[in-house]
Amino acid sequence: MLSRMLAPEAVVVLLSAAPISEVRGGIPYGLLKEIPLWKTLALAIPANVLAVVPVILLFNWVAERLIDKPLLGGIVAHLLKKARSKEEMVNKHGVWAVTLFVAIPLPVTGAWTGAMVAAVFGMDFWRALGCMTVGVIIASTIVTLLTCGGIWAYDGAVAFLP
Repeated sequence: MLSRMLAPEAVVVLLSAAPISEVRGGIPYGLLKEIPLWKTLALAIPANVLAVVPVILLFNWVAERLIDKPLLGGIVAHLLKKARSKEEMVNKHGVWAVTLFVAIPLPVTGAWTGAMVAAVFGMDFWRALGCMTVGVIIASTIVTLLTCGGIWAYDGAVAFLP
């Protein structure tokens, strides 16, 4: 539906900025819509990183105000529990743990969750932003390789069909 209302480039930005899809959704969409790789990456990476800046800066402040609210309190408590479950990893490996957590392009990993983890553990803003940026670049590389490999395999298989 979005693809009918918006330019493909705008959909890449929105998918990359969204908490569930992030670059895992934006990059494959862009490449399947035949947006050049350089342009897809130039749209997806900054969209994903910039989308989490408010999370790094405001997550704790917002969480404090919502934790005891009837409807949103449960959601906030769940998010805090999820972030705090990474405490051992963060204490042991610090910046590298958060960076690698963001870099792994799997469900419930990525810049949004990494930003929450960084905020909950009081990581300095610039250090957290650096972790998000490096992690998103690594995730983008992995997603690009997997997507291009999938497209190549599909094209190869279709070429052999009668």
